[in-house]
Amino acid sequence: MLFDASVFSRALKLMGSEAFRKFMVQEGREIIVGRGTSLYGGILQFQNPRAISPPTRLEDGSIYRVESSDGPYSRLTVPAGVTFRELIERLSREDIFPALFPVYVEGTIGGFVATNGSGFGSYKFGFVNAKKRVHELKDPNYVSVLGVRYPEVVESTKESKFSWSGVITQEGAYYYIPEAYSDSVQEKRGSLSTAELVKNITSRTEKIIKRDYLPVCLRSEYLEVIDQFQAEWGVGYIVNYNSPARYYVKCGSVEESRLEDLFSYLRKNPRVLPFPNLMEYTELHKAILNRAEFELKVPKNLGQFRLQYQEALKCVNCSLCLNACLAYRVTQDYTRSPPGKFARLISGDQEFEQCFGCMECQDACPVGVKIASVTEVLPRLNKTKSTLNVETPPVSQRIREQEKLIENTYKNKPPFMLFVGCASKYDLDGLEGFLHFLRDYGNDLSYSPRVKLMDGHCCGFEKYIAGDVEGAKSDAIRIREMKDKLGLQGVYFLCPEGLYVYNSLSGDKGILAYDLVKDKVKGRVHVGCWMRKMGYSGGDNECAGTFLTVYSGKSVQLKNKDVLTICPFSTWKYNTKSVYSTFLKRDVQQASLPKEEILVEEQELVSWMMEAFKNAVILSADEVADRANSWNLGGKNYFVLLATPVIRKKFVNLMIQRLSTSKEVKRYFSVILGSAGTLQEKTSRWTEVLNGINFDELTEELVKRVLNSPKLEYGSRDLVSGKDFREVIKNDVLKKVITPSVLQEIVRNVAYM
Repeated sequence: MLFDASVFSRALKLMGSEAFRKFMVQEGREIIVGRGTSLYGGILQFQNPRAISPPTRLEDGSIYRVESSDGPYSRLTVPAGVTFRELIERLSREDIFPALFPVYVEGTIGGFVATNGSGFGSYKFGFVNAKKRVHELKDPNYVSVLGVRYPEVVESTKESKFSWSGVITQEGAYYYIPEAYSDSVQEKRGSLSTAELVKNITSRTEKIIKRDYLPVCLRSEYLEVIDQFQAEWGVGYIVNYNSPARYYVKCGSVEESRLEDLFSYLRKNPRVLPFPNLMEYTELHKAILNRAEFELKVPKNLGQFRLQYQEALKCVNCSLCLNACLAYRVTQDYTRSPPGKFARLISGDQEFEQCFGCMECQDACPVGVKIASVTEVLPRLNKTKSTLNVETPPVSQRIREQEKLIENTYKNKPPFMLFVGCASKYDLDGLEGFLHFLRDYGNDLSYSPRVKLMDGHCCGFEKYIAGDVEGAKSDAIRIREMKDKLGLQGVYFLCPEGLYVYNSLSGDKGILAYDLVKDKVKGRVHVGCWMRKMGYSGGDNECAGTFLTVYSGKSVQLKNKDVLTICPFSTWKYNTKSVYSTFLKRDVQQASLPKEEILVEEQELVSWMMEAFKNAVILSADEVADRANSWNLGGKNYFVLLATPVIRKKFVNLMIQRLSTSKEVKRYFSVILGSAGTLQEKTSRWTEVLNGINFDELTEELVKRVLNSPKLEYGSRDLVSGKDFREVIKNDVLKKVITPSVLQEIVRNVAYM
């Protein structure tokens, strides 16, 4: 199940859905999900929904398109997934505003229109659809929105037929009339910009969201009836035209503990509805309303996660965490967002993807839900723990020589372990730089500079985030046992993720290498994700997404960043220098890209590669079809041997054609070629990201084109239509096209042109 911000969702979370199954749609069904902010509770009718997120942009990347204009009115096409906040911010630059929009602007346009919403502008425009249709859902993806050019409004305490909106506050009712009608307004209180008014109204609405309280809006034909229920009212509005009757709506908050009082009030006042849109109770609503048992029962299988389960129930579906959540930004999948994960937990789901651990969602939460503590443990519910192996290559002889030099210099100091882990892949310069730091500043440190390296071992982090706590604990204990066996006094970690796991599971406490160097670091430092979980803060905390380049089938973006990093994953993802590498002596420092030479945005380069790869696959359809005929002659492996080079050659040629015309790219590649280590690191990095392409979609597209190709023999059609052919195309052909050596060939060709 999925929940929204309605009081029915809150009640169902507490009561469970079993008693209400007969009122629900049981079969799986695709439903368009916005951001879960609706107060209606319509989404509850689907027991097993397959959530689909509508687009947030039009085809050209914009968020609105003007279809027609007539005086102060404009008809706009808007993507259904864009929020009213974003749309209003953009439209207001042109002095245009939606004719009708909710007082809480974090919801999507599509959701508001689909549920026949009301809100600001309802005095004149009423509901989305009553006697007249104000906005219209063209299809699940796009909305026709009526815009009004009302840059300024006049405020009055006296009702006027020219009023655009009637707003109810604690001080009374105020009416806002477009400035064009100001001459007809009595008892003016002055004029103000519409943008300023909207900001004031939305600010009042946002203040009703707080911990241990539920947001609630009540609609009635009588304001005094609403006022009979004691709540902390924030803002309200009057619905007049384009409505079956004149209505009053008040929005506020009520203590969680008073949910039963609210339902009792609603039963006694059937003409009062707990949602502002023009709808009546469904049978499911009535069943929930009339049962109204609010004793929380934590499922038996979640006994060890009782606190996290109760914390998840605190979510009020305000959606403010969505923009901050990297998982949601990458996937645009509501079920991967914090409220989506909470809904899956409460509904009994036991298969959860790992969390990036950035805590930015928690910062954004206005009710203080400890989101990170919940999402961190969810993968532990998984019946199978599938982990991604992080490479931990052994260190080079040069690094070992640095270790020996430090040993000879500081024999009088107690020995510590320096856990290398995956830093030997993701931040080799940082590892060597930290050794140089220990060598140069050893006598000034409160900790010992004498270290013994532990390389070729994993800290257990990849197991930990996948929910395999026992596996991670085993790795952490192995580090501690090795430390004790060698008689070492402590453990330094370059990687905060490794330290987090070690401190949590080993029964020992390690030391973050950053604590040794931080007083001597100059420049802006990135402190994100698991660093923040340990209480650190810095000048930049954007989540790099750990070591993952693919998350739930979507690519996690790479980017260049002008900031010093601590986490090796961030160093690798942001293509930057770590705090440790700043201590690397230039006489032994590996060739790297001077800052002024970084002329190409890596994500743009990777995007070009993805585009070229997809085009290469499509352009190869006829040749792949021709080679499919060889399967029956030489078998699967023979087909793979013939088909893979076809796509690879086209990919290489497309990339060379695209990149060879850019002087910046050629210069960039020339610098990369100046260091074998940099070339290998870059191409390995790009390969990982490119292999995050959705191969299922690409396979289906290629198979479809092969089946339609005139090169495919009739006798091979059954083969190509079969499951085996698809699996071979996906796993043995497409996934083998792009390798580091192929990308190195492209770099060399472009650089030498």
